Formats: sequence, structure tokens, C-alpha cells
Amino acid sequence: MAQAMERESMEVDILYVGAGPATLASALHLMNQIDAYNASATKRGVAPIEKPNVLVIEKSASIGDHSLSGGVMNPRAIRELVPDFEAQGFPTEYVCNDASLRVFLENKSFRAPVTPPPFQKKGYHVVSLSNVVKWLAQRAEAAGIEIYPGFAGDQILVEGDRVVGVRIGDMGVDKHGKPKANFQPGMDILAKVTVLGEGVRGSLTKQLIQRFDLQGINPGTFETGIKEIWRVKPEKHKPGRVIHGLGFPNYFETVGGMWLYDMKDNLVSFGFVTALDYDNPRIDPHELAQRFKTHPFMRDLLEGAELVRYGAKTLPTGGLYSQPKLYTNGAMIVGDAANFCNAEKLAGIHMAIKSGMLAAEALLHAFAKDDFSTLTLGRYTELYRQSWAYDEHWKSRNFHGSMERGMLFFALNQPLRDLTNGRGLIDPILTSPGETHLKKLSELCATKRNRKKLEFDGKLTFSKEHLVGFSGTQHEADQPSHLVVADVDLCRDVCTEEYGNPCENFCPAAVYEMMPDPDHPEKKKLFIHHENCVHCKTCDIADPYQIITWTPPEGGEGPDYTNM
Repeated sequence: MAQAMERESMEVDILYVGAGPATLASALHLMNQIDAYNASATKRGVAPIEKPNVLVIEKSASIGDHSLSGGVMNPRAIRELVPDFEAQGFPTEYVCNDASLRVFLENKSFRAPVTPPPFQKKGYHVVSLSNVVKWLAQRAEAAGIEIYPGFAGDQILVEGDRVVGVRIGDMGVDKHGKPKANFQPGMDILAKVTVLGEGVRGSLTKQLIQRFDLQGINPGTFETGIKEIWRVKPEKHKPGRVIHGLGFPNYFETVGGMWLYDMKDNLVSFGFVTALDYDNPRIDPHELAQRFKTHPFMRDLLEGAELVRYGAKTLPTGGLYSQPKLYTNGAMIVGDAANFCNAEKLAGIHMAIKSGMLAAEALLHAFAKDDFSTLTLGRYTELYRQSWAYDEHWKSRNFHGSMERGMLFFALNQPLRDLTNGRGLIDPILTSPGETHLKKLSELCATKRNRKKLEFDGKLTFSKEHLVGFSGTQHEADQPSHLVVADVDLCRDVCTEEYGNPCENFCPAAVYEMMPDPDHPEKKKLFIHHENCVHCKTCDIADPYQIITWTPPEGGEGPDYTNM
């Protein structure tokens, strides 16, 4: 039997995994809560709480490098966390003073005469999530919280029925899995409580949910967002403008839409979102985003403009009924990892911050009792159900379910949902994973099966390979692929015939390519360009056979989403 590898270990009181808005807000709020608790402890005749040792680990090389969002933020949660956040230099680009919904037809568009409630963003803050987490990290470190970038969590550590920490991924391993000269085994970080805030489809969160059977009523459902930042001509720039739009180019082919937010320095944030429950394996979220830019509205806006950044990210859309159980012995889940994004309101940042704050208040209770079992950590769910965050999710609880049943049902059910505090005709509406909606090529009509691809002009529209260069992504080529395909023969022998290898379409970074197979000249085999990966997690979600698993690469690698 091979001897177990010796690993260094360190102990902390609380370990946060992922330096995003949920975890950083949670760590900061916990320290503030402990200060307030101790300030009144003597008066109340209770013992003060010793300041805990709190560590945040983050897989990116620098804080904020892997943080991407559309970026129009409800300020409610940040105002609760840092009441004078504006005076403290919060990185707001602009405050929205003109929010609209536009309907896009083939060659024209019009502003909806009435802006529906989900698109009313007046007073919201246009932000770069990357800059927001940098700002939060500075305040967390000032409060005594340690943050270690470049540390990628690889494995949940469990003893009996309790989570006891996280193992960091090994570094210095070649593509064949053998140690290189710079090999370093990942250390074990042990904690009284591990708080997972890895974002959408977190690899450790998947392990935790499966190990402890924490899945919600509905499975997680997702959309892929393609984001670009352009520098436009000054006369095309409108500070405070927030546009959301729908229609062209997908119409009823799949649920999706666009956003446009103005940023400082004549920059605009443009994005296009595609729901990952479409039926046509030829659908390509990146191609839809490029096609949208051919609309006259976008051609006019981007005339003479310069592309600055590119990225992609998935976002959770299932809402309340897809949220997992938020805690177990020794562990909690916050933010997008726990499906806190409210897709109906197009809002996730404030929900992530609030979830982290609620977790912190439960942790304060656990420290006061010196008990980190489900008995005390369950207070997290109690606090959530008493909060405005739960009220917001409750009203939107059947939004995705209504959408999944088709536009006719959605149109009938939406007014009823408005009148019945979110209930509608059915409650709960049960949903299915997005990949189960995919039809085989043989089931599609010829028009869908032979869907024509856009030809990129290299000025307004670009190939995936070209755009990856604007994501700043970097991965060491000589390491095991962090995109693990369980059965590549299935890709060659079965998927090619049944679905036409949709991984070549749904990946927005040209990671997956079917290439000639010298051993089977009549077929093609899968080649994985893992160095292109922008960490969006689409492949982990949309693969019809569910044989692709996204795992973290070596710590510090991946995209650079500065200002995204």
C-alpha cells in the first residue's frame, strides 16, 4: 500500500472559501458583531467572546481577479453592512437615474412605455464586482481578517458527520499527474466552521451538498452571461443609464436578454445572458451575444469604440426552491454557491452580501455558545426566514418554474403571481435540470439542426479564441486539465451522433474541440484547451451526459477580471 503523503496543516476558527461579496461581507460583519457584543458584555453580565482567527482563501492570484457580474447593485445590503459606504469611497461607477426596458426587433428597437418592476433600477449603483470585492477585502483585512489569494480548495475534509476543513490543491504537478521539481502538496486547513462562498457551481459546494444530501426542492438552474466592456465615443456615453433588453436575436428560441450600463472613463458594460435550458444543442451563448451586437442600436453605440475586456460567468436562476440546506455540522453555504441570486429582479450582489451577514450573525451565536453543530448553525436559516432577503425570494419563488413551462404559461401566471405574493397557479412549481431539456439532433427540425453560424467581422463581432485574449486568463499548460471528462470515448462515439458535441457551442472560451482521431480516421476525438478556460462553469452545467466536472486549476491561475 502506498504511504500517505505528509501534508502541513494549520488551524483557524473560521475558514471562508472564496473571496467574494458574500464571504468578505460575512467576515467583516462577524468582526463588527463581536466588537458590539463585547462592548456590552460586561453590562449584561456575560463573558466576552475572544476574537476568532478568521481566514479567507481565494483561488485567484489577486482578490477580485475571478469576480464578474453584470454590475447594477441594490445598495440595501451594503448600507446595512457599512452605513457610510459612500463616504468610505465605495467604488460606485454611477448611480442609476434612467432605467429602461427595450424591446429589440430585427432592425429596430423601442423603449417600453412602462418599465416593469424587475427592471426599475433608479438609485441602484453601477459597479464592477471585481472592484467591490477589493474594497471589501481592504476593510476585512483592517478588521484583522487574513486573506490568502492563490489558494484553491480541492477537497472537503470530513470526520464522521462533521466538516472539519478544506484541503488545498497540490501545486507543481505535470499533465501526467506526476510531481515536478517545484511540487508542493496542498495543506490541510482545519476550522471549527467552514463557510463556502465559491460562487456558482462551486466544486467544494457540490461535494458538500452530495455528501450531506443538502439539495433543495428543485435542482439548480442556470444562465450563462457573456460580458464585454467597451470604450465608446464621449458623445455616446450617458452616465446613469441602465438598459435591459429582450427579443433579438433569440426571440422564442431560448430565454435570454441583454444589459447595458455606463461606467466611468467612457466605458460601457455590455452583456448578453442565455438560459441553459434550451432544447437545441446548436445554441451558442457567445454567438448570440455577438449576433446581438449586429443590431443597429449596438452598431451605432459601438461605432468607433474599442473593446477593453471580455469574460463569462454562469448565474443561478432557480431561486428559493433551488436553494440547498444552508448548513450542516461545521459548515455553511453563502451567496451564489447557495443560489441566493434573485433572477427575477436581476439582482445577486446585494443578496450575496446579505446572506453572508446572516451567516455571520449565526456564527456570533455559535461562538457565544461555543457550539458549531447543526443545532446552533441552524440559526442561519432562522435568521434568513425572518429577513427581507427571504421576503424578496418568496415573492420570486416560482419565477423560474413559470419560465420553464413556456412563455404562454408565464404570461398567464405572471399576473397571478403578482396578485398572490408570488404563488401563482401552482406552488411549488417543480423544475428539471437544464441539460434534460436538450433534444437530440434527430428530434430537431432541419432549420434548428442546420442553424447558421454568424461570420465574425473582427471589428464588432469576434471569435471565442480572439475574445479569450481580452479575459486575461492564464493557465500553466503542463498541469492536469482542471476540466475532467469522465468518458472521452462517449464524446467521440455517442455524443457526436446524438447531440453533435454541444460542448463546442456552449463553452464561451473555445476550450472544447473535436479533432481528427488518428486511431479512428472516420471519427473525431475531444481535445481540451484547458488553458483557455475563463472559469464560467457552463460545461459543468450544460453537458447533456453530465460527465464534465469543473475543478480548480493550480491556485492563482485563471482569468483576470479587473474592472469587470
